[in-house]
Amino acid sequence: MTETRRRRSLEDQIIEETEKPCEPIEELVGPDPSTITDERLIPSGLTLLNCGCSDNPFGAFVMGSINTIPGRSSSGKSELMLLMQTMCAINPRFDNHILIQDDAEHSSLFDLEYMFPPLVGRLKAPRYDGDLPLHSETIEDFEATILQLCKKSKQPFIYVLDSLDTLASTAELEREWKNALKNVKDKKDMKDIEQSYNTEKARKIHQVLRLVNSHLKKSDSALFIVQQTKQNFNKQFMYDPDWITNGGKGPFFYSFHRIFLDTGAAIKEESRNMKHQIGSHTRCEVVKNKLTGKKRKKGIEFDIYDDYGIDDVGSCVDFLIATEEFVKESGGYYIPKGLSDKKMYRKDVIGMIEEEALERELRIIVGKVWNEIEDDIRPKNRKRRF
Repeated sequence: MTETRRRRSLEDQIIEETEKPCEPIEELVGPDPSTITDERLIPSGLTLLNCGCSDNPFGAFVMGSINTIPGRSSSGKSELMLLMQTMCAINPRFDNHILIQDDAEHSSLFDLEYMFPPLVGRLKAPRYDGDLPLHSETIEDFEATILQLCKKSKQPFIYVLDSLDTLASTAELEREWKNALKNVKDKKDMKDIEQSYNTEKARKIHQVLRLVNSHLKKSDSALFIVQQTKQNFNKQFMYDPDWITNGGKGPFFYSFHRIFLDTGAAIKEESRNMKHQIGSHTRCEVVKNKLTGKKRKKGIEFDIYDDYGIDDVGSCVDFLIATEEFVKESGGYYIPKGLSDKKMYRKDVIGMIEEEALERELRIIVGKVWNEIEDDIRPKNRKRRF
């Protein structure tokens, strides 16, 4: 049996097992939010993002869901995904999960042993040729791999595709598209060909997500799709986003959570009269949230250092300073209420938290403040409609 016939046969089996035509498709997208308990939350490794996704400082994403992570170049998308998988690797709740990193970009140069040691020996490639890890090159590669997991794996999995944009639609379509461009006569013909290519890719992506959606819910697996963004030149209204993604509407439609990452100012340090960039600031937006229904564009900011990674403790301290939970004193001092009564500088607050292992206590305080803010901004004194 040819590879194409095997793939088609597998798709047919998945369709028969997972599709329920009598149910509206909206009801099939993601798990029922009312069934989500704390034990089914997936930690992101970033306390503020956890709060933004679930109002819980210890978990963000949901088992059984598809999630998309669009963002600008160098905004920390890959680091965030590796951090999320690291948090799963050290959490006994995920001991039975397979952690898969599909490096479709072939650009993951992170030293796992140095930056994410729990992933050493735990993080898997989508498939292997002997000991050689193989990553997706086309939509068909991704489709075959994840459908095989859905059909044959007896273990739940957490699958990260990084990124969707690098996958071709099909090798055959790619060749036809290039041949067609050779014979193009004017710009209008070229635009029509490009539109056809993009439409085919979007159709294929939508099909794959539709096929795997139901299995993810049943097995408590999760799929994360990283996407690159580009400027939205067709923005018509002031509330339209400044960015768009490739791949059609399928990734957005099937997303339980959709998280946008934007780059900020560079972080620099000086040594011997020379300034060097050692990291950058990132702003995060929750643009789709089927768990709480809330979209949050403020409050989720963090620093990423080149040889340290995402600074969760620093972002929590900055949040508590910004919300005045940590009392500001003259001379640049702060009193970290709930952790100490002493006045200290920001860097000393962070040092104290790490030295005394107060990270959990810090996250509890952040969660309390976050939910107090949520209570404050909720409409008050309104009669319930139903």
